[in-house]
Amino acid sequence: MPDTPQKDWPDASRLRIALWFLGLLLAIVLIFVMRIAGIVLVPIVFAVLITLLVAPLDRCLKRLLPGWLAWGAHLLVMLVLIASLTLLFGALYFAAQQAIEALPAISDEIDALVPGQGADDREQTSELVHTLREVWGSAGSRLGEWLVGKATSIATGAATMTGAFLSALLIVFFIVMLALTELPRWSAKTADLLSPRDLKAWDTMKDVIAMRLRRFLLVRTGIGLIQAALYAGWLALFGLDLLVVWAVLTFVLTYIPNLGSLISGILPVLYAFLALDPVTAFWVGVGIFAIEQVVGNLIDPLLQGHQIVLSPTVILVSLLFWGWLWGVAGAFLSTPMMLCLLVACLHVPALRPVSLFLSNQDDLESLDAALGR
Repeated sequence: MPDTPQKDWPDASRLRIALWFLGLLLAIVLIFVMRIAGIVLVPIVFAVLITLLVAPLDRCLKRLLPGWLAWGAHLLVMLVLIASLTLLFGALYFAAQQAIEALPAISDEIDALVPGQGADDREQTSELVHTLREVWGSAGSRLGEWLVGKATSIATGAATMTGAFLSALLIVFFIVMLALTELPRWSAKTADLLSPRDLKAWDTMKDVIAMRLRRFLLVRTGIGLIQAALYAGWLALFGLDLLVVWAVLTFVLTYIPNLGSLISGILPVLYAFLALDPVTAFWVGVGIFAIEQVVGNLIDPLLQGHQIVLSPTVILVSLLFWGWLWGVAGAFLSTPMMLCLLVACLHVPALRPVSLFLSNQDDLESLDAALGR
Protein backbone atom coordinates (compact mmCIF):
# COMPACT_ATOMS: atom_id res chain seq x y z
CA MET A 1 0.00 0.00 0.00
CA PRO A 2 1.54 3.39 -0.97
CA ASP A 3 2.49 5.74 1.81
CA THR A 4 -0.01 8.49 2.43
CA PRO A 5 1.48 11.94 1.95
CA GLN A 6 2.46 13.61 5.20
CA LYS A 7 1.37 17.18 5.93
CA ASP A 8 4.28 19.60 6.03
CA TRP A 9 4.32 21.41 9.36
CA PRO A 10 5.93 24.85 9.49
CA ASP A 11 9.42 24.87 10.91
CA ALA A 12 10.38 26.83 14.02
CA SER A 13 11.31 30.00 12.13
CA ARG A 14 7.99 30.12 10.27
CA LEU A 15 6.10 29.50 13.48
CA ARG A 16 8.04 32.29 15.20
CA ILE A 17 7.27 34.69 12.34
CA ALA A 18 3.60 33.74 12.50
CA LEU A 19 3.52 34.37 16.25
CA TRP A 20 5.19 37.76 15.85
CA PHE A 21 2.74 38.68 13.10
CA LEU A 22 -0.19 37.60 15.27
CA GLY A 23 1.22 39.59 18.19
CA LEU A 24 1.53 42.67 15.99
CA LEU A 25 -2.08 42.34 14.84
CA LEU A 26 -3.25 41.95 18.45
CA ALA A 27 -1.25 45.02 19.48
CA ILE A 28 -2.82 47.09 16.68
CA VAL A 29 -6.30 45.92 17.67
CA LEU A 30 -5.57 46.65 21.34
CA ILE A 31 -4.34 50.18 20.53
CA PHE A 32 -7.44 50.80 18.40
CA VAL A 33 -9.72 49.58 21.20
CA MET A 34 -7.88 51.71 23.79
CA ARG A 35 -8.25 54.78 21.61
CA ILE A 36 -11.97 54.19 21.09
CA ALA A 37 -12.55 53.34 24.76
CA GLY A 38 -10.48 56.25 26.09
CA ILE A 39 -13.53 57.96 27.58
CA VAL A 40 -13.94 54.93 29.85
CA LEU A 41 -10.33 53.86 30.34
CA VAL A 42 -8.87 57.26 31.26
CA PRO A 43 -10.97 57.71 34.45
CA ILE A 44 -10.22 54.09 35.41
CA VAL A 45 -6.46 54.54 34.98
CA PHE A 46 -6.54 57.80 36.95
CA ALA A 47 -8.55 56.08 39.69
CA VAL A 48 -6.14 53.14 39.92
CA LEU A 49 -3.10 55.42 40.14
CA ILE A 50 -4.77 57.65 42.73
CA THR A 51 -5.74 54.59 44.77
CA LEU A 52 -2.12 53.41 44.80
CA LEU A 53 -1.02 56.88 45.88
CA VAL A 54 -3.46 57.36 48.76
CA ALA A 55 -3.74 53.77 50.02
CA PRO A 56 -0.91 54.23 52.59
CA LEU A 57 -2.59 57.37 53.96
CA ASP A 58 -5.88 55.47 54.18
CA ARG A 59 -4.22 52.62 56.12
CA CYS A 60 -2.49 55.07 58.46
CA LEU A 61 -5.74 56.87 59.25
CA LYS A 62 -7.49 53.54 59.85
CA ARG A 63 -4.91 52.65 62.48
CA LEU A 64 -5.40 56.00 64.22
CA LEU A 65 -9.20 55.85 64.27
CA PRO A 66 -11.32 53.55 66.43
CA GLY A 67 -12.66 50.42 64.73
CA TRP A 68 -16.21 51.73 64.49
CA LEU A 69 -14.89 54.87 62.76
CA ALA A 70 -12.73 53.06 60.18
CA TRP A 71 -14.99 54.33 57.38
CA GLY A 72 -13.95 57.86 58.37
CA ALA A 73 -10.47 57.19 56.97
CA HIS A 74 -11.93 56.87 53.48
CA LEU A 75 -13.89 60.08 53.95
CA LEU A 76 -10.82 62.02 55.13
CA VAL A 77 -8.77 60.77 52.21
CA MET A 78 -11.45 61.83 49.76
CA LEU A 79 -11.68 65.26 51.39
CA VAL A 80 -7.93 65.70 50.96
CA LEU A 81 -8.25 64.75 47.28
CA ILE A 82 -11.18 67.11 46.74
CA ALA A 83 -9.36 69.99 48.43
CA SER A 84 -6.18 69.44 46.38
CA LEU A 85 -7.97 69.17 43.05
CA THR A 86 -10.27 72.11 43.84
CA LEU A 87 -7.24 74.29 44.53
CA LEU A 88 -5.50 73.17 41.35
CA PHE A 89 -8.43 73.53 38.97
CA GLY A 90 -9.58 76.73 40.65
CA ALA A 91 -6.19 78.22 39.78
CA LEU A 92 -6.50 76.86 36.23
CA TYR A 93 -9.95 78.38 35.82
CA PHE A 94 -8.78 81.76 37.14
CA ALA A 95 -5.75 81.71 34.82
CA ALA A 96 -7.95 80.81 31.84
CA GLN A 97 -10.30 83.71 32.59
CA GLN A 98 -7.36 86.10 32.76
CA ALA A 99 -6.06 84.82 29.43
CA ILE A 100 -9.46 85.24 27.80
CA GLU A 101 -9.59 88.88 28.91
CA ALA A 102 -6.00 89.76 27.99
CA LEU A 103 -5.21 87.93 24.76
CA PRO A 104 -7.41 89.96 22.37
CA ALA A 105 -5.75 93.14 23.66
CA ILE A 106 -2.41 92.27 22.05
CA SER A 107 -3.83 92.47 18.52
CA ASP A 108 -2.78 96.13 18.35
CA GLU A 109 0.76 95.25 19.40
CA ILE A 110 0.90 92.57 16.70
CA ASP A 111 -0.27 95.07 14.09
CA ALA A 112 2.45 97.46 15.27
CA LEU A 113 5.07 94.81 14.50
CA VAL A 114 4.06 94.86 10.84
CA PRO A 115 6.26 97.29 8.85
CA GLY A 116 4.59 100.47 7.61
CA GLN A 117 3.41 100.90 4.06
CA GLY A 118 3.34 104.71 3.73
CA ALA A 119 3.73 106.64 0.48
CA ASP A 120 7.10 108.12 1.48
CA ASP A 121 8.43 104.65 2.11
CA ARG A 122 7.28 103.52 -1.30
CA GLU A 123 9.17 106.35 -2.96
CA GLN A 124 12.39 105.66 -1.08
CA THR A 125 12.54 101.89 -1.39
CA SER A 126 12.96 99.62 -4.33
CA GLU A 127 10.25 97.45 -5.75
CA LEU A 128 11.90 94.31 -4.29
CA VAL A 129 11.97 95.75 -0.76
CA HIS A 130 8.38 96.82 -1.26
CA THR A 131 7.33 93.31 -2.22
CA LEU A 132 9.16 91.75 0.73
CA ARG A 133 7.59 94.25 3.08
CA GLU A 134 4.10 93.44 1.81
CA VAL A 135 4.73 89.70 2.15
CA TRP A 136 6.08 90.17 5.67
CA GLY A 137 3.17 92.38 6.62
CA SER A 138 0.58 89.92 5.36
CA ALA A 139 2.31 86.89 6.94
CA GLY A 140 2.94 88.65 10.24
CA SER A 141 -0.64 89.86 10.48
CA ARG A 142 -2.04 86.42 9.72
CA LEU A 143 0.38 84.75 12.14
CA GLY A 144 -0.55 87.16 14.90
CA GLU A 145 -4.26 86.70 14.30
CA TRP A 146 -3.81 82.91 14.28
CA LEU A 147 -1.80 82.94 17.54
CA VAL A 148 -4.30 85.14 19.33
CA GLY A 149 -7.28 83.17 18.01
CA LYS A 150 -5.72 79.85 18.91
CA ALA A 151 -4.72 80.95 22.41
CA THR A 152 -8.15 82.45 23.02
CA SER A 153 -9.83 79.26 21.83
CA ILE A 154 -7.69 77.12 24.16
CA ALA A 155 -8.32 79.41 27.12
CA THR A 156 -12.06 79.48 26.42
CA GLY A 157 -12.13 75.71 26.14
CA ALA A 158 -10.24 75.35 29.42
CA ALA A 159 -12.67 77.68 31.16
CA THR A 160 -15.82 76.05 29.78
CA MET A 161 -14.95 72.35 30.22
CA THR A 162 -16.02 72.44 33.86
CA GLY A 163 -19.06 70.23 33.30
CA ALA A 164 -17.17 67.47 31.48
CA PHE A 165 -14.35 67.64 34.01
CA LEU A 166 -16.71 67.38 36.98
CA SER A 167 -18.44 64.38 35.43
CA ALA A 168 -15.14 62.55 34.91
CA LEU A 169 -13.94 63.60 38.35
CA LEU A 170 -17.09 62.24 39.96
CA ILE A 171 -16.51 58.87 38.31
CA VAL A 172 -12.88 58.83 39.49
CA PHE A 173 -13.91 59.68 43.07
CA PHE A 174 -16.48 56.88 43.18
CA ILE A 175 -13.97 54.35 41.82
CA VAL A 176 -11.31 55.45 44.33
CA MET A 177 -13.78 55.30 47.22
CA LEU A 178 -14.94 51.81 46.26
CA ALA A 179 -11.38 50.65 45.65
CA LEU A 180 -10.26 51.83 49.10
CA THR A 181 -13.10 49.95 50.76
CA GLU A 182 -12.38 46.82 48.67
CA LEU A 183 -8.60 46.73 49.18
CA PRO A 184 -8.68 44.38 52.23
CA ARG A 185 -10.96 41.97 50.38
CA TRP A 186 -8.76 42.04 47.28
CA SER A 187 -5.70 41.36 49.42
CA ALA A 188 -7.46 38.33 50.94
CA LYS A 189 -8.42 37.03 47.48
CA THR A 190 -4.86 37.47 46.23
CA ALA A 191 -3.46 35.64 49.25
CA ASP A 192 -5.86 32.75 48.61
CA LEU A 193 -5.01 32.44 44.89
CA LEU A 194 -1.22 32.87 44.97
CA SER A 195 1.49 30.81 46.54
CA PRO A 196 3.47 32.43 49.39
CA ARG A 197 6.40 33.11 47.06
CA ASP A 198 4.22 34.66 44.33
CA LEU A 199 2.27 36.62 46.93
CA LYS A 200 5.49 38.12 48.30
CA ALA A 201 6.58 39.10 44.78
CA TRP A 202 3.16 40.64 44.10
CA ASP A 203 3.20 42.66 47.33
CA THR A 204 6.75 43.84 46.64
CA MET A 205 5.87 44.94 43.12
CA LYS A 206 2.75 46.77 44.34
CA ASP A 207 4.69 48.55 47.10
CA VAL A 208 7.50 49.59 44.74
CA ILE A 209 5.02 50.97 42.18
CA ALA A 210 3.15 52.93 44.85
CA MET A 211 6.38 54.30 46.31
CA ARG A 212 7.71 55.37 42.91
CA LEU A 213 4.44 57.07 42.03
CA ARG A 214 4.33 58.97 45.33
CA ARG A 215 7.94 60.03 44.94
CA PHE A 216 7.33 61.17 41.38
CA LEU A 217 4.23 63.17 42.34
CA LEU A 218 5.78 64.83 45.38
CA VAL A 219 8.99 65.78 43.61
CA ARG A 220 7.24 67.09 40.50
CA THR A 221 4.92 69.14 42.72
CA GLY A 222 7.89 70.66 44.55
CA ILE A 223 9.76 71.34 41.32
CA GLY A 224 6.62 72.87 39.80
CA LEU A 225 6.17 75.28 42.71
CA ILE A 226 9.82 76.35 42.64
CA GLN A 227 9.90 76.81 38.86
CA ALA A 228 6.57 78.66 38.78
CA ALA A 229 7.77 81.09 41.48
CA LEU A 230 11.07 81.71 39.66
CA TYR A 231 9.33 82.25 36.31
CA ALA A 232 6.79 84.67 37.81
CA GLY A 233 9.52 86.61 39.63
CA TRP A 234 11.66 86.93 36.51
CA LEU A 235 8.75 87.97 34.27
CA ALA A 236 7.62 90.54 36.87
CA LEU A 237 10.98 92.32 36.50
CA PHE A 238 10.07 93.14 32.89
CA GLY A 239 6.53 94.29 33.71
CA LEU A 240 4.98 91.37 31.83
CA ASP A 241 1.34 90.81 32.72
CA LEU A 242 -0.56 87.52 33.11
CA LEU A 243 1.87 86.39 35.82
CA VAL A 244 -0.74 84.06 37.32
CA VAL A 245 -1.26 82.46 33.92
CA TRP A 246 2.46 81.79 33.43
CA ALA A 247 2.89 80.51 36.99
CA VAL A 248 -0.08 78.12 36.79
CA LEU A 249 0.90 76.96 33.32
CA THR A 250 4.47 76.29 34.43
CA PHE A 251 3.32 74.37 37.51
CA VAL A 252 0.86 72.16 35.60
CA LEU A 253 3.22 71.42 32.70
CA THR A 254 5.93 70.32 35.14
CA TYR A 255 4.11 66.99 35.35
CA ILE A 256 4.85 66.44 31.64
CA PRO A 257 8.63 65.78 31.47
CA ASN A 258 10.74 67.37 28.72
CA LEU A 259 7.98 68.75 26.50
CA GLY A 260 6.14 70.48 29.35
CA SER A 261 9.09 72.65 30.37
CA LEU A 262 9.72 73.52 26.71
CA ILE A 263 6.14 74.74 26.22
CA SER A 264 6.03 76.65 29.50
CA GLY A 265 9.28 78.40 28.56
CA ILE A 266 8.44 79.32 24.98
CA LEU A 267 4.97 80.77 25.57
CA PRO A 268 5.96 83.71 27.83
CA VAL A 269 8.85 84.56 25.50
CA LEU A 270 6.49 84.62 22.53
CA TYR A 271 4.02 86.73 24.49
CA ALA A 272 6.79 89.18 25.46
CA PHE A 273 7.76 89.42 21.78
CA LEU A 274 4.19 90.24 20.77
CA ALA A 275 3.22 92.45 23.71
CA LEU A 276 6.52 94.28 24.37
CA ASP A 277 9.51 94.21 22.00
CA PRO A 278 12.07 91.73 20.60
CA VAL A 279 14.89 92.90 22.92
CA THR A 280 12.78 92.35 26.03
CA ALA A 281 11.66 88.98 24.69
CA PHE A 282 15.32 88.03 24.20
CA TRP A 283 16.23 88.80 27.81
CA VAL A 284 13.09 87.09 29.05
CA GLY A 285 14.16 84.00 27.12
CA VAL A 286 17.71 84.19 28.51
CA GLY A 287 16.39 84.28 32.08
CA ILE A 288 13.93 81.44 31.51
CA PHE A 289 16.66 79.35 29.91
CA ALA A 290 18.93 79.98 32.90
CA ILE A 291 16.14 79.07 35.34
CA GLU A 292 15.42 75.89 33.39
CA GLN A 293 19.09 74.90 33.49
CA VAL A 294 19.39 75.49 37.23
CA VAL A 295 16.15 73.66 38.00
CA GLY A 296 16.75 70.83 35.54
CA ASN A 297 20.43 70.22 36.27
CA LEU A 298 20.70 71.13 39.96
CA ILE A 299 17.43 71.26 41.90
CA ASP A 300 15.63 68.43 40.07
CA PRO A 301 18.45 65.85 40.46
CA LEU A 302 18.93 66.95 44.07
CA LEU A 303 15.29 66.26 44.92
CA GLN A 304 14.56 63.48 42.46
CA GLY A 305 17.82 61.56 42.80
CA HIS A 306 17.60 58.28 40.88
CA GLN A 307 13.88 57.82 41.38
CA ILE A 308 12.98 58.22 37.72
CA VAL A 309 14.82 55.29 36.13
CA LEU A 310 13.10 55.62 32.76
CA SER A 311 15.20 56.31 29.70
CA PRO A 312 14.76 59.91 28.42
CA THR A 313 14.02 58.52 24.96
CA VAL A 314 11.32 56.25 26.42
CA ILE A 315 9.82 59.21 28.29
CA LEU A 316 9.60 61.30 25.11
CA VAL A 317 8.29 58.48 22.90
CA SER A 318 5.71 57.43 25.51
CA LEU A 319 4.63 61.07 25.84
CA LEU A 320 3.99 61.27 22.10
CA PHE A 321 2.25 57.89 22.01
CA TRP A 322 -0.05 58.35 25.01
CA GLY A 323 -0.71 61.96 24.02
CA TRP A 324 -1.84 60.76 20.61
CA LEU A 325 -3.88 57.95 22.17
CA TRP A 326 -5.70 59.85 24.94
CA GLY A 327 -4.92 63.52 24.32
CA VAL A 328 -3.92 65.79 27.22
CA ALA A 329 -4.88 63.13 29.79
CA GLY A 330 -2.55 60.67 28.09
CA ALA A 331 0.31 63.17 28.20
CA PHE A 332 -0.07 63.51 31.97
CA LEU A 333 -0.45 59.75 32.43
CA SER A 334 2.46 58.73 30.19
CA THR A 335 5.33 58.83 32.69
CA PRO A 336 3.43 57.28 35.65
CA MET A 337 2.17 54.46 33.43
CA MET A 338 5.62 53.76 32.02
CA LEU A 339 7.01 53.68 35.56
CA CYS A 340 4.37 51.11 36.50
CA LEU A 341 5.15 49.08 33.38
CA LEU A 342 8.90 49.12 34.09
CA VAL A 343 8.48 47.95 37.69
CA ALA A 344 5.94 45.27 36.69
CA CYS A 345 8.23 43.89 33.97
CA LEU A 346 11.16 43.85 36.37
CA HIS A 347 9.26 41.54 38.74
CA VAL A 348 8.33 39.06 35.98
CA PRO A 349 11.40 36.94 35.08
CA ALA A 350 10.45 36.56 31.41
CA LEU A 351 9.94 40.34 31.02
CA ARG A 352 13.03 41.60 32.86
CA PRO A 353 14.83 42.39 29.55
CA VAL A 354 11.91 44.69 28.64
CA SER A 355 12.34 46.62 31.89
CA LEU A 356 16.06 47.04 31.18
CA PHE A 357 15.39 48.54 27.74
CA LEU A 358 12.83 50.91 29.25
CA SER A 359 15.27 52.09 31.93
CA ASN A 360 18.28 54.39 31.92
CA GLN A 361 20.51 51.73 33.49
CA ASP A 362 23.22 49.66 31.80
CA ASP A 363 22.41 46.25 33.29
CA LEU A 364 19.79 44.47 35.36
CA GLU A 365 21.95 44.54 38.47
CA SER A 366 22.11 48.35 38.34
CA LEU A 367 18.39 48.52 37.69
CA ASP A 368 17.65 46.29 40.68
CA ALA A 369 19.86 48.51 42.86
CA ALA A 370 18.19 51.70 41.58
CA LEU A 371 14.77 50.30 42.46
CA GLY A 372 15.89 48.98 45.81
CA ARG A 373 15.55 45.27 45.01
